[in-house]
Amino acid sequence: MEEGFSEWTRLEYLAIARDIGGENLFLTSIAQSVEVPQELIAAGIQWTHHDITKFANIDPAFTAERVCLLDPAATQELVPEDNEKFDYFLFGGILGDHPPRDRTGELRKHGYVGRHLGKTQMTTDTAVRVTNIVLSEQSTYL
Repeated sequence: MEEGFSEWTRLEYLAIARDIGGENLFLTSIAQSVEVPQELIAAGIQWTHHDITKFANIDPAFTAERVCLLDPAATQELVPEDNEKFDYFLFGGILGDHPPRDRTGELRKHGYVGRHLGKTQMTTDTAVRVTNIVLSEQSTYL
């Protein structure tokens, strides 16, 4: 995760919390030196200093097979039925590189199941919104 919370990142996380509920947003890999903004705490957003591979320390039922990695390189599109297959949806928030450096590959190597949202590059809050639409409204994005 990037060091600190830029204004853009803070606003994105607040938008996600508003859209899906802060209790449904968990930030991982927060550096020990970073202070989580009070607004994010007030929104109910949860966080840990540990990376995602240590999430089982927080939720003992956590397994890689039940984690959906939203990955532009995935071969399968996210579909409404995925709501039953996964307990967690992992958004890397890695955007903007041109040419792309495939930094999502850093997460892919941990065995998470990949799904894509089409070819459109999205901000993290937009990707969360689209995922929520696909899963809760039983509608595909494309």
